[in-house]
Parts: sequence; C-alpha cells; structure tokens
Amino acid sequence: MVGAESHAETRRRGFRVDRVSDHVHFVHTPHVNWAVYAGPDGVTLIDSGYVGQRDLLNASLQAIGCRVEDVSAVVLTHGHADHLGGAAWLASSFGTPVFAHPSELANVRREVVEQAGVGQLARQVRRRGVPRWLLDIVPLLDGKPLLGVPEVEALPVRDGRADVPGHPRVLLVEGHTTGNTAFDFEDEGVLVVGDSLATRHGISTIVGPQLLPSVFHQDVARARASLERLRTSSSQVLLPGHGAAWIGPVDAVVDAALRAGSAW
Repeated sequence: MVGAESHAETRRRGFRVDRVSDHVHFVHTPHVNWAVYAGPDGVTLIDSGYVGQRDLLNASLQAIGCRVEDVSAVVLTHGHADHLGGAAWLASSFGTPVFAHPSELANVRREVVEQAGVGQLARQVRRRGVPRWLLDIVPLLDGKPLLGVPEVEALPVRDGRADVPGHPRVLLVEGHTTGNTAFDFEDEGVLVVGDSLATRHGISTIVGPQLLPSVFHQDVARARASLERLRTSSSQVLLPGHGAAWIGPVDAVVDAALRAGSAW
C-alpha cells in the first residue's frame, strides 16, 4: 500500500489513510472504515462513519487534499449508524447528494430500522470485548442512535455502474441489510464491501476474514449466500467496513470468510 502512516501517527490523529490505488484512499478508524475516490471526474465518499466522527471525516478528506465541499456524492453500502453519520452531516450542512440502493432507502431514512439497538447489544455484555466496545461507540452516536438521512436518493445506475465519480460497478449483497451493496471500482482494482464481510471487529474473537456477529445481520443465511456475488469482481484490493484491507483475489477472501463464519 502507498502512503500508510505510522502507528504513532494513527493514534495521535485517530485515523489512518492508505492510498490503495491511483485514486482510492482507505480511511481506518478504531471502530469503522470509509473510502474516498478522488479522481479527475470528482470525489465520491463511500460510507462516512458515525455522526460523532465528523471531525475525523473532515480531517481524513484534508489528509488526501480534499475539502468537504469537494465531495460530489456520498454512496452508502448500507444504512447503519456507523456508516451514515457523516453522510447525514454532509447532506444537512453542505447539501451533498447522498445515494443508496433503492432497497436500502427506507433503512437509511429510518422509515424502517434494520440495525441492532444498544439494548440488544447490552444483553451481550458477558461476551469478550462487548463492554469496552459499547463504552466507545455510545459517545460516537452523539445521542442520535436512530439518526437517518432523509435526503437520501436512489443510486443512479447506468449499465450496472453508479453514475457518480469513479463509476463503480454496483453489487447487491443483501442479508446484512435488505439493500446492502458493494461497490467495485474496476478501473482502480478496488472493491469496497462495507459490512458484507469484515477482516476484524472489536467484539469478535476471530482474526481475519469473517462475517460480523449475527446480531448485526438482518438475515444471516442470506448474508452468507450473497457473498457469492463478490466473486464476480476481479479486483485485487478489498476494503471492508471493519478491519484491514485484503490484498489478493476476491475468491480467497470470500472462501476464508465463509469458513470462519460469525463469532456468535
């Protein structure tokens, strides 16, 4: 990877940016990741962290030479609080267009809620990592656990590609949520999968590719089955919503995630 920061710098700033292709940057934070395509045709933000991470989101854009005003579009892999918080801020404060798969719009707007609540997670406090994780994320929700993005619109698609800068191929990978989506930046060799699979999570005992714990999925069986759609990608870099990037064939990471399954 190009442009990786030191661990000390990561701790100081609260995030790390890796340039994983000519125009795609992978932003890591302790609890969730997002990606930025910054090319000659504009800037697309893929997912956006918790609402309480808006300062980190702003700083991560600055780190790659962008301003929040430069973001042409936000595309959401799905409508969970750790992915849409920054999008809600950008839409309300800057009028930034926010897009999601048509099947995911109701979840992003919070007309339905396909998300584990704090109460559900609190019942898992005996599990390793859960108490610490809850203490960390509650402040990041900024008192708005059911924050939505009323302004979200259906993702414009032409010939299977999103009509936003970078023009990623759109892959519906439902199960985590009804309209959970991956974005394949074929020209960059980068596949952004959100929570379709993870390579690490703070409340999972599994190290490496895996499905998130079952409490996070709307339909666990469908989440497993729909991973097969990722195999249509020839990209050699896969960016998850949680954990490090995977470098290598998509088939291999899908196989590994299916073998590992969910920690619980």
